[in-house]
Amino acid sequence: MDIRDPGTVDWSALLPERTGVDLESLPWERFIDAQGRDLGVRMKWLVDPVLGKNCMLLHLPPDHRAAPHWHTSDTLYLVIRGELVIEGEGSFTPGQVRWVRGGFAYGAEGAGPVGCEFYFFSLGPYGQHDPDVEPPPLGRFDA
Repeated sequence: MDIRDPGTVDWSALLPERTGVDLESLPWERFIDAQGRDLGVRMKWLVDPVLGKNCMLLHLPPDHRAAPHWHTSDTLYLVIRGELVIEGEGSFTPGQVRWVRGGFAYGAEGAGPVGCEFYFFSLGPYGQHDPDVEPPPLGRFDA
């Protein structure tokens, strides 16, 4: 599922072979979930996801919760504002890094009472899967 608003960023102009990325100039885009809902999550793509890379800055509104899921590749999360709350793991605060091995399903991911901003980096091909539909190869947090 393509979760970004197509046509809002001219990636060929912003990301040539090498460049610095001016985060202030990148637009915040709406995240629309699988049910077509806008729950207030916003993102700034740092690399065009069409390239097969998934690097973004995410903003979660206060007390937001997303469903448990797993990713195809290892992922890193660098919290820069607020509190990132993961069911079964606890909280991550600014300056903390969370690493998750690809193929392991984790609990609901969300924000604390003031919201949260974090960088998300997929360290390989991106894929987001529902553990109740596609069993994760490395298990799940609640098993």
